Amino acid sequence: GVCSFCRTVRRVYMPTITAVDFERWRTQGCVLDPPDESFVRGVMVILHGLVSKPELNGRHGLVLGPLASGRAPVAIAPVQDTEHLIQISVKPANCALPPEPPDRLATAWNNLALAYKRAGASAYDQAAAAYETALKLQPGKPNFMANYIKLCLVMAGERRGDPEVAQALQEKAGKYLSKLFRPVTTLPENRGLDCNLGIDFVPGYSQRMLTAGVVNSVDAQPARTTYARQWVYDPQREALQEINPGDGKPLTMSAEAREAISRGHGTHVQRNERGETV
Repeated sequence: GVCSFCRTVRRVYMPTITAVDFERWRTQGCVLDPPDESFVRGVMVILHGLVSKPELNGRHGLVLGPLASGRAPVAIAPVQDTEHLIQISVKPANCALPPEPPDRLATAWNNLALAYKRAGASAYDQAAAAYETALKLQPGKPNFMANYIKLCLVMAGERRGDPEVAQALQEKAGKYLSKLFRPVTTLPENRGLDCNLGIDFVPGYSQRMLTAGVVNSVDAQPARTTYARQWVYDPQREALQEINPGDGKPLTMSAEAREAISRGHGTHVQRNERGETV
């Protein structure tokens, strides 16, 4: 049957989708009592008909894995990134499969990862897996990468008793730091310069920030690294911001730099003799 939860025409994200199913869902909306093979990690469902937990009826859930003993492991999709973690096992008969676009699914998985992290160190692995799912759905999303970097560094600190695991986590954080700051580290004027990436206290900010800095060339190594240019990742704006390395005040970037960052890695701004972008 077709439920009335969703009549909006949206593409469903599901690895096992068939052309016939897609056309049916595209034109008719959600599917009640979806088949067992629909329950794969990453899929979103709408809960209904729950008797033991009626307060969850109408909530969206994220499928954590395949059916086990006729039930699907589901985490309630947080609407806000401050909600607490709720996990239940549900029957397919209590699920409706709505068409959901990848960006909405990805945001739900990011919020779920934050809920896992708030649940404590015992849930850090689940948080990491949730970030991996979010980034699979929406690769390169800056806020997801920033959140995952912070989690990896926290986990590395928690697991410093196992050097191999801690090193792997630090390397993963480094990989995503490189991706996050690639728009500035690949600017033509920064090529060949020593650039530090990491998380640190920055003047003008009350908490540690993800930052990239072009190191000053000095004859003697100072007690603390100083930068000729520095950027931070601003999670509120979901953007890279160049700052004054001395006081942390935002700097206005040139039009060429803003355009290069908006174009992304591998596409540099070039102008002809008339000053036109080519």
